[in-house]
Amino acid sequence: MAIMQYILPTLALASTVLAQCSNSGTLTIASSADASQLASCTTYSGSVAIETGLAVPKDSNGRQQLEITTVRRITGNLTVTSAHDLSSLTFGSLQSISGFELGDLTVLSVLSMPALREVNQLNFTALPALQNLEFGNGITKATSILITNTGLSSLMGINNLEQVDTFNVNNNRALQNISLQVTSITNSLDIEANDGYQSGLVTSFPMLETATNMTFRNCSSILLPALANVTDDLGFYGNTFETFSAPNLTTAGGLIFVDNEALTNISLPQLTSINGTYQIANNTLLNRIDGFTNLAVITGALDFSGNFTE
Repeated sequence: MAIMQYILPTLALASTVLAQCSNSGTLTIASSADASQLASCTTYSGSVAIETGLAVPKDSNGRQQLEITTVRRITGNLTVTSAHDLSSLTFGSLQSISGFELGDLTVLSVLSMPALREVNQLNFTALPALQNLEFGNGITKATSILITNTGLSSLMGINNLEQVDTFNVNNNRALQNISLQVTSITNSLDIEANDGYQSGLVTSFPMLETATNMTFRNCSSILLPALANVTDDLGFYGNTFETFSAPNLTTAGGLIFVDNEALTNISLPQLTSINGTYQIANNTLLNRIDGFTNLAVITGALDFSGNFTE
């Protein structure tokens, strides 16, 4: 009887813990007590949202800090939006999340997740005070990345990505360098209007071999040494680099160079076919189009305009 009396309370406690660590809907963190509930879990089955009117203590500057150290995995989404006094967010042990959304956090300056490795979708929008990502060795797997209107000066923390489907980085005024180790981009890559529109952004994808659709705007340097195939369009608009070379590119769905005012030379020595639009237009200093020595097939529209001598 004594054994049974011991087992029943233990089972009841275990059931309570399981209930705290699972939610078919969304766990809303509005207070320190709510945060403590999440902190009791190593895996949380469900989604987590941090409320606009977060009721945790403020420091002498009226700022809030939230730290949760135990949880390692959130099977659903982690969403933090419009918590306007939140200046620091720390998940010390979190390794994986399905979706991760931060938006309209005007004073958030510390984002610390040193163990984070896997994210399905990452969406960072309107984070003007956030200058760097404290992601330890960094995220290696993601399906979709969107980073827009942040104060980030680098993407250290996601630069070790091994795979990504969609990558969109735009309108980050302090961002001057993007370098990723991905070998393929299965949907789209869009980089534009970073570095405060000063066109000083340096981009490097040293291991990228295949992509579906790629668009570059307002970049001063673009390195694609291993790129071999682009299924749809490879487009360059309003960049400031003087030369462009993709020595291993053999096929492209479309190839577009428009309004690159400093461009003087394009070298694509292995390119044999363009299966869509082939456009070179309004590149003021480009007088010669002679870097396509093996190009044999163009199946789409051909549009050249400029002051070409040969």
